[in-house]
Amino acid sequence: MHSGDYRIAIGKTVRKERLKHGWTQEELAEKIDAHPSFIGQIERGLKAASLDTLKRLSTTFDIQPADLLKDAENGAPHCGQQPVEQRILNLLKGCSTREQEAVYQTIKYILRRKRKLHK
Repeated sequence: MHSGDYRIAIGKTVRKERLKHGWTQEELAEKIDAHPSFIGQIERGLKAASLDTLKRLSTTFDIQPADLLKDAENGAPHCGQQPVEQRILNLLKGCSTREQEAVYQTIKYILRRKRKLHK
């Protein structure tokens, strides 16, 4: 396998894990003490992460370092394969109860409005 393929596989796994946790690139960068643009470059396969960075990523994601390469062996799945409900829940992690309630009320309002428009 070409070295660029590994960078792409690692990048897809990093993006998938980041989204699974509901983090922005900035939040992940802060957690591993890196620059947010570097996270973006890793996710796009443009930059190779050092062994130290891979270890910090795997620790932050609570996975094994080898798991960062799993997409290289299995063919990388699309990042959007996570159920929508789970992605919404991940976005709400770390939000206060008040913020969660505001999101709920907003979604409820949108859905009611949509139903009225279709009648």
